[in-house]
Amino acid sequence: IYKPFGLWTLGLVVIIKHIVSKAIHTNIFQRRYIQTIQIFHTILIDNTASLAVALFIGVATAASVPAWEDWAHGRVQLKNVSMHFRYAGSGPPLLLVHGNPQHSITWRLLGPAMAENYTVIAPDNRGMGDSSLAPISDYTAASMASDLEGLLSFLNINKTFVFSYDKGVGAAVALAAKKPSLVQALAVSEYALPGFGYESLWTPQYDWDAYGNWELAWWSVPEAAERFIQGRVREVIGWFFYHTSYSGASSIPLSAVDEVVDSINKPGFLRSMLGPFAASTMGADAAFFNSTIRQHPLPMPFLGLGGEAGTAAILHELWPPVGTSVEVDIVPKAGHFPADENPAWVAQRINKFYNPHKKGISTADLSWLTDKVTLV
Repeated sequence: IYKPFGLWTLGLVVIIKHIVSKAIHTNIFQRRYIQTIQIFHTILIDNTASLAVALFIGVATAASVPAWEDWAHGRVQLKNVSMHFRYAGSGPPLLLVHGNPQHSITWRLLGPAMAENYTVIAPDNRGMGDSSLAPISDYTAASMASDLEGLLSFLNINKTFVFSYDKGVGAAVALAAKKPSLVQALAVSEYALPGFGYESLWTPQYDWDAYGNWELAWWSVPEAAERFIQGRVREVIGWFFYHTSYSGASSIPLSAVDEVVDSINKPGFLRSMLGPFAASTMGADAAFFNSTIRQHPLPMPFLGLGGEAGTAAILHELWPPVGTSVEVDIVPKAGHFPADENPAWVAQRINKFYNPHKKGISTADLSWLTDKVTLV
């Protein structure tokens, strides 16, 4: 009974996004009206899309899951990083690992949808969001995986589902390689592992233009990139969202862009945002993955997703060598931001992927965190 309404609502979202996108890109409206339209888009799209996602996957009511803004917050002091995380929901644990330049806000739509059936844990990776900066600028996949392992240990979780995106994929795969018993099933989106295809994406090509992957090459030298981005974070991040998405400016609402920009503008956080892109980081990651999964492919069920305007064309090259039980799929009407651009489809697809593997994984209960002192 709820799915048709969810589909209708999602259809309304798509139509409105299309109208706003066309208005912005073709100057149908005068410049003085654009800001008003974008504000309307921000308010309507985020709230309506959240409802549509929940209804589309068959949720009877979203009342039991708080809105993203009302999710509980936690913080844990790990070996050398203070990690912030959000959590909500009930059921087996699901760890969501974001990429760069975003932080846990990546999951503002997908998280509430998945929290109907899972206990969702959404950390901010080291140097992003409300987590602390990493010592000696260490943003390697292996170190980020150690953070995730420490968080799960603190939460008394010994097995979890994992869904990761962009640079978070490196951390998630490293976690699965180091501690395969921790990961029940692993889904990844919009990334290529160093040593397994990333190099082809950051190497300049003869046909590159403004819509190419030039920022990967640029950001590989953080000192230079920081020099030219400082004071222009909104312009750079705005263009990144625009040119790597399926439908341009309508893909990411202004409120989410503002939160990402505000986070990166904190002292030291522009450099930390660039850290995972550094050539030295990529070299360390390639060495790690070649010494682990190249020798011993991941044993757990594995799903690789790519947006049709993102990594879809190379999915079958990227992921089969990584594991022994690999499937891939294309996210329709999405570019580099599947959780933003088509969250309903992603929620349905990863639910379908995880469901056969729920046997043997315990329900997570994080109620003990309420008013719990966790830093001392």
